[in-house]
Amino acid sequence: MGGSIYWEINMKQSLKYGIAALALAGAVAVSGGVAHAQSKILRADTGSPGAVSHAVIVVLGKVWQKDLGITIQINDSQTLTRSALKMGRGQLEVMPFPTSIYKFLSEGSRMYKKKLSEQAKAAAKNVRSIWGWKAVVFHPVTFDVDTIKTFADIKGKRVFTGPPSGAAAVTSETLIKALTGYEPNKDYTAIRLPWGGGLQAMMDGKLDLFMRPDGPGSAMIEQLGLTKKFRLLDAADSSNSAAWKKWVSGLGRAPGMIPAGTYKGQVNGDKNIAVGAVTFQVAVNKDSISEEMAYNMTKLTWDNIDTIHKTAQTLKPIDPKNPFVGVNMPLHMGAVKYYREKGIAIPDAILPPEAK
Repeated sequence: MGGSIYWEINMKQSLKYGIAALALAGAVAVSGGVAHAQSKILRADTGSPGAVSHAVIVVLGKVWQKDLGITIQINDSQTLTRSALKMGRGQLEVMPFPTSIYKFLSEGSRMYKKKLSEQAKAAAKNVRSIWGWKAVVFHPVTFDVDTIKTFADIKGKRVFTGPPSGAAAVTSETLIKALTGYEPNKDYTAIRLPWGGGLQAMMDGKLDLFMRPDGPGSAMIEQLGLTKKFRLLDAADSSNSAAWKKWVSGLGRAPGMIPAGTYKGQVNGDKNIAVGAVTFQVAVNKDSISEEMAYNMTKLTWDNIDTIHKTAQTLKPIDPKNPFVGVNMPLHMGAVKYYREKGIAIPDAILPPEAK
């Protein structure tokens, strides 16, 4: 049962986002290949189909292709911490880049510390941002709607926090700690599996809580609601307000909200749900993308923001009034040129050395 439902969910997600992908005229591929920006084929890594990190590149590719004649060669379902290294090495031209990952990359810390520290620091010098946004909110999903009503109720329970590698699991576990004080594998069992495996385990009844970062209106969460009624846990129900405020003020984090009425299968869908959010930035390789191309990529994004919002509901948080949300790496000089032309003040901290 779980396997067939998982297949159905993925098929519906693929249909939803595949239409946009087909508009890229064969832009989607599963390997890096030998394409380069000079030939107007840009290589990109993303998360899994249906995720915000995938949707944003598909939709941007459609916008950019129309006026720039470029296509995006997408390698999906990737671990973005590894993709960050690839971009710095010149193996990618564009990718959705989590804010926190740039800090770890530039320091050679966390997941890069043991064997890849120097490589990470070198890679960080070759990546540039063009804009950022509040990309995903954490969906704490439980089917046990009558027993698990708050985060405090997950004590002793089985919680999917994210894949074994990458930042999502760490973020989920620190979020839970901020709200409850609970430690993973002490106060609850933290289950780390690939995204698909975590979803199937949830559908098979092997999990009590499923933590999934995605945009509000996530296709995956919508599909879950077609199979069973579910509850989204509300951070506002936690009494640990000081720790929560500290968490949402951390690097790459922000307070988020899932508006009332977003999901049909949600038993508490009549209220706004306070959740943790994570910021991303659209990053490009410093040398492979010319100043002219980066300028046009930035301009076309904001000129077509209404179309972007209409194409994918999960991209509605992209805000032209706040283009630097989540940006913590230097901007590409092409983006600098665009924002200066528009009279948009650029924080000194994200100006590249050549712009100062």
